[in-house]
Amino acid sequence: MSPQTYVMPMFVRLAVANVDATRDWYHQVLGFESVFEIPHTVAHMRGRRYQDLLIVKGEAQKPSGQGVTLSFDWKHSVDDLEARVRAAGGKVIDGPVDRPWNARELVVEDLNGYRLSFSHQIAHKALAEVLSGEHRRKLIAFRISKKSRLE
Repeated sequence: MSPQTYVMPMFVRLAVANVDATRDWYHQVLGFESVFEIPHTVAHMRGRRYQDLLIVKGEAQKPSGQGVTLSFDWKHSVDDLEARVRAAGGKVIDGPVDRPWNARELVVEDLNGYRLSFSHQIAHKALAEVLSGEHRRKLIAFRISKKSRLE
Protein backbone atom coordinates (compact mmCIF):
# COMPACT_ATOMS: atom_id res chain seq x y z
CA MET A 1 0.00 0.00 0.00
CA SER A 2 1.45 3.36 -0.97
CA PRO A 3 1.50 6.18 1.58
CA GLN A 4 -1.28 8.74 1.43
CA THR A 5 -0.41 12.00 -0.30
CA TYR A 6 -1.52 15.23 1.37
CA VAL A 7 -0.35 18.80 1.80
CA MET A 8 2.00 18.78 4.79
CA PRO A 9 1.11 21.61 7.19
CA MET A 10 4.61 21.31 8.64
CA PHE A 11 7.61 19.12 7.99
CA VAL A 12 11.27 18.96 8.89
CA ARG A 13 14.07 19.07 6.33
CA LEU A 14 17.32 17.38 7.35
CA ALA A 15 20.51 18.09 5.39
CA VAL A 16 22.70 14.99 5.28
CA ALA A 17 25.83 13.83 3.47
CA ASN A 18 24.38 10.39 2.55
CA VAL A 19 20.66 10.41 1.70
CA ASP A 20 20.45 6.68 0.98
CA ALA A 21 22.11 5.57 4.24
CA THR A 22 19.93 7.99 6.22
CA ARG A 23 16.75 6.80 4.45
CA ASP A 24 17.67 3.19 5.20
CA TRP A 25 18.33 3.97 8.88
CA TYR A 26 14.97 5.74 9.31
CA HIS A 27 13.20 2.82 7.62
CA GLN A 28 15.04 -0.15 9.12
CA VAL A 29 15.59 1.16 12.64
CA LEU A 30 12.64 3.50 13.24
CA GLY A 31 10.09 1.99 10.86
CA PHE A 32 9.48 5.14 8.82
CA GLU A 33 8.03 4.52 5.34
CA SER A 34 9.22 6.06 2.10
CA VAL A 35 6.71 8.40 0.47
CA PHE A 36 8.91 9.63 -2.38
CA GLU A 37 12.57 9.57 -3.24
CA ILE A 38 15.16 10.52 -5.81
CA PRO A 39 18.18 8.28 -5.13
CA HIS A 40 21.21 10.07 -3.64
CA THR A 41 19.28 13.40 -3.65
CA VAL A 42 16.09 13.45 -1.56
CA ALA A 43 13.92 11.06 0.47
CA HIS A 44 10.50 11.92 1.90
CA MET A 45 9.96 9.66 4.93
CA ARG A 46 6.90 9.33 7.18
CA GLY A 47 6.44 7.84 10.67
CA ARG A 48 2.69 8.47 11.04
CA ARG A 49 0.32 10.99 9.50
CA TYR A 50 1.93 14.44 9.73
CA GLN A 51 5.26 12.99 10.94
CA ASP A 52 7.04 13.80 7.70
CA LEU A 53 10.77 14.24 7.19
CA LEU A 54 12.44 15.47 4.03
CA ILE A 55 15.99 14.14 3.89
CA VAL A 56 18.06 16.14 1.41
CA LYS A 57 21.61 15.96 0.11
CA GLY A 58 23.65 18.73 1.68
CA GLU A 59 26.20 19.58 4.27
CA ALA A 60 24.66 19.81 7.70
CA GLN A 61 26.01 22.32 10.17
CA LYS A 62 28.16 20.72 12.86
CA PRO A 63 26.93 19.82 15.35
CA SER A 64 23.74 18.89 13.48
CA GLY A 65 20.54 20.42 14.80
CA GLN A 66 22.23 21.92 17.86
CA GLY A 67 19.59 22.80 20.43
CA VAL A 68 16.73 21.21 18.46
CA THR A 69 15.03 17.89 19.22
CA LEU A 70 12.39 16.50 16.87
CA SER A 71 9.58 14.96 18.91
CA PHE A 72 7.26 12.19 17.78
CA ASP A 73 4.16 10.71 19.39
CA TRP A 74 5.12 7.06 18.98
CA LYS A 75 2.65 4.31 18.13
CA HIS A 76 4.73 1.46 19.59
CA SER A 77 6.75 0.78 22.73
CA VAL A 78 9.73 3.10 23.13
CA ASP A 79 11.41 0.28 25.05
CA ASP A 80 11.30 -1.89 21.92
CA LEU A 81 12.56 1.05 19.87
CA GLU A 82 15.52 1.48 22.22
CA ALA A 83 16.54 -2.13 21.58
CA ARG A 84 16.37 -1.61 17.79
CA VAL A 85 18.38 1.62 17.98
CA ARG A 86 21.10 -0.02 20.12
CA ALA A 87 21.16 -3.15 17.89
CA ALA A 88 21.78 -0.89 14.88
CA GLY A 89 24.66 0.83 16.68
CA GLY A 90 22.60 3.97 17.30
CA LYS A 91 23.15 6.41 20.13
CA VAL A 92 20.62 6.60 22.97
CA ILE A 93 20.78 10.00 24.67
CA ASP A 94 18.13 9.51 27.37
CA GLY A 95 15.61 6.89 28.45
CA PRO A 96 13.38 5.21 28.09
CA VAL A 97 12.12 7.17 31.07
CA ASP A 98 8.71 7.99 32.53
CA ARG A 99 8.06 11.74 32.54
CA PRO A 100 5.78 13.50 35.05
CA TRP A 101 3.51 14.64 32.18
CA ASN A 102 2.26 11.06 31.57
CA ALA A 103 4.69 10.11 28.83
CA ARG A 104 7.34 7.42 28.44
CA GLU A 105 10.13 8.95 26.39
CA LEU A 106 13.25 7.89 24.50
CA VAL A 107 15.73 10.37 23.04
CA VAL A 108 18.16 9.13 20.38
CA GLU A 109 20.60 10.58 17.91
CA ASP A 110 20.40 9.56 14.26
CA LEU A 111 23.50 8.71 12.22
CA ASN A 112 23.87 12.40 11.27
CA GLY A 113 23.70 13.71 14.84
CA TYR A 114 20.07 14.91 14.77
CA ARG A 115 18.22 14.36 18.07
CA LEU A 116 14.87 12.61 18.01
CA SER A 117 12.44 12.13 20.90
CA PHE A 118 9.85 9.35 20.79
CA SER A 119 7.14 9.16 23.44
CA HIS A 120 3.87 7.46 24.17
CA GLN A 121 1.22 7.95 26.82
CA ILE A 122 1.78 5.89 29.97
CA ALA A 123 -1.77 5.79 31.32
CA HIS A 124 -5.13 6.73 29.93
CA LYS A 125 -5.64 9.50 32.45
CA ALA A 126 -6.03 13.25 32.36
CA LEU A 127 -2.86 15.26 32.94
CA ALA A 128 -4.12 16.55 36.32
CA GLU A 129 -4.51 12.93 37.48
CA VAL A 130 -0.87 12.02 36.86
CA LEU A 131 0.74 15.21 38.12
CA SER A 132 1.51 15.42 41.79
CA GLY A 133 2.13 18.08 44.38
CA GLU A 134 3.16 21.53 43.20
CA HIS A 135 2.86 20.65 39.49
CA ARG A 136 -0.77 19.65 39.96
CA ARG A 137 -1.58 22.81 41.96
CA LYS A 138 -0.01 25.00 39.24
CA LEU A 139 -1.99 23.26 36.47
CA ILE A 140 -5.27 23.66 38.37
CA ALA A 141 -4.49 27.32 39.18
CA PHE A 142 -3.67 27.94 35.50
CA ARG A 143 -6.97 26.40 34.37
CA ILE A 144 -8.96 28.48 36.90
CA SER A 145 -7.11 31.64 35.86
CA LYS A 146 -7.66 30.92 32.16
CA LYS A 147 -11.36 30.16 32.71
CA SER A 148 -11.93 33.37 34.66
CA ARG A 149 -10.31 35.42 31.89
CA LEU A 150 -12.64 33.86 29.31
CA GLU A 151 -15.80 34.58 31.31
